[in-house]
Amino acid sequence: MLLLELLILEGLRAGMGSAVLGTLDLQIDEEQPAGTIIGDISAGLPPETSAYMYFISAQEGSGVSTDLGIDENTGIIKTARVLDRETRDRYSFIAVTPEGITVEVNIQVNDINDHAPAFPKQHSTFQIPEHTPIGSRFPLDPAFDADSGLLNTQGYMIKGGNVGQAFRLETRRGPNGVLYLDLVVSNVLDRENRSSYSLLLEAYDGGSPPRSTQMTLDVSIQDINDNAPSFNQSRYHTLISENLKPGSSILQVFASDADEGDNGDVIYEINRRQSDPDQYFTIDARTGVIKLNKGLDYEVRKVHELVVQARDKAVHPEVTTAFVTIHVRDYNDNQPTMTIIFLSEDGSPQISEGAQPGQYVARISVSDPDYGEYSNVNVTLEGGDGKFALTTKDNIIYLICVDQLLDREERDSYDLRVTATDSGTPPLRAESAFVLQVMDVNDNPPLFDQQEYKQSIPEVVYPGSFVLQVTARDKDQGPNGEVRYSILHDRDTHSSWFTIDPATGIITTAAPLDYEKDPQPQLTVLATDRGTPALSSSAVVRVALQDVNDNEPVFRSNFYNVSLKENTPIGTCFLQVGTGIEA
Repeated sequence: MLLLELLILEGLRAGMGSAVLGTLDLQIDEEQPAGTIIGDISAGLPPETSAYMYFISAQEGSGVSTDLGIDENTGIIKTARVLDRETRDRYSFIAVTPEGITVEVNIQVNDINDHAPAFPKQHSTFQIPEHTPIGSRFPLDPAFDADSGLLNTQGYMIKGGNVGQAFRLETRRGPNGVLYLDLVVSNVLDRENRSSYSLLLEAYDGGSPPRSTQMTLDVSIQDINDNAPSFNQSRYHTLISENLKPGSSILQVFASDADEGDNGDVIYEINRRQSDPDQYFTIDARTGVIKLNKGLDYEVRKVHELVVQARDKAVHPEVTTAFVTIHVRDYNDNQPTMTIIFLSEDGSPQISEGAQPGQYVARISVSDPDYGEYSNVNVTLEGGDGKFALTTKDNIIYLICVDQLLDREERDSYDLRVTATDSGTPPLRAESAFVLQVMDVNDNPPLFDQQEYKQSIPEVVYPGSFVLQVTARDKDQGPNGEVRYSILHDRDTHSSWFTIDPATGIITTAAPLDYEKDPQPQLTVLATDRGTPALSSSAVVRVALQDVNDNEPVFRSNFYNVSLKENTPIGTCFLQVGTGIEA
């Protein structure tokens, strides 16, 4: 039977040029159940023509024999299985009647919205540099919909995650019917404000109701070096002791960079051209910890200013500057210093014994290279037996003054000690000891050992003979205590008979002595110092002359003439002659 049909069909093909040809176009929606009637071949026969049998001819692989069920007797065409337009959208075959009438049957499988658009990936990532210009486009993989026409992909929308309306979607239909998709920047992208967006994209078709599908697009905002490091404070202050050991940590600066990667990796350095050229300090490039590099001296420099830079590690780095002020606290490492100026004419430690209470002896200036509490120096005076006092008005300049009357003859020098002590812990002190000499003034006259001297000598001595030595002492010193002797001459005392050595006080005879003229000559001896003005005192020297027989008796007159009365009684003295007789 099959062989017969094939022969008939071959014969029909050979004679088709004269055969009656009919056409039958049928349609069926996809996804209909198997056994659904598509149509009747007889509908394609010429009018008023019928057939009781049809010979079916279809190309191999056309799917007619597998997908369609054709009743060759009735011409009824049914689906043999559920048809899928996306697999095959058209079927064609030829039906021939025994009479040779040929009907070309075309069955179109109509699309129904049985497919939703499908993105190639349900989750995708995308990177966009920050500060990308608004309007910049970035193509995305489109969604494909196996349906056709209006049932194909008709649009896209952002369903969520579009913070700040940073993006929008724009589409274009390609020649192949695919609706292509572009992600468009619609707002400023700043990674430091928002580093990523998780966009929920939806693709939808034109079905009613439409079918849709969604995907997640994670947009990562790529960093550019648009931020400089920022210090947490523009100026740092700290206080350290000058005895801090090198290597000790002082403080830590901190700067952050909103960028990421090398653009946000901060390193620190001290700008040596603007600060700390002597490298007293170092800074850890990674941590920002500033350390002492070498010893400090408050007395040399009290404040150090550092210019610290923070830079990122970008190819073209951004740099920010902060200032660090380091105050050095004084440590009591310096003892006070004293400068003593003696107010004498030659600048030596001396004072006149005639100085009155309140008169200044010396000026003391006190300083302490240390600062603050350690510069509060207390000055004390020791020694002097209460004769001297210390006074000040400002605790910087001190004056040693006479507090009680002085007497060089009582004491000619005093041991004084001045001590300056600071307020440190422990305190440091400076001392200065000196001997203050009390200088003489001519306030004492020479004093003789006795106020009256007596000496006995023969009257007959040669001029220059030793009589006695007087001694006067003067408590003063120098010229004020140098004694010179002299005789206060008086005619009535025969002082001219004597002379005195002005240096030794030795009295000698200067002329012959004469007991008969003055058996007890008297001298007034003066002792005078060489002060200005000179002071003097006197003593009396009484000399007793020892008589010797150095004179003959001599009548008082060479001729006596006397008259006597007669009858003058015997024994009457009528004349007395006198002689100069030595005692």
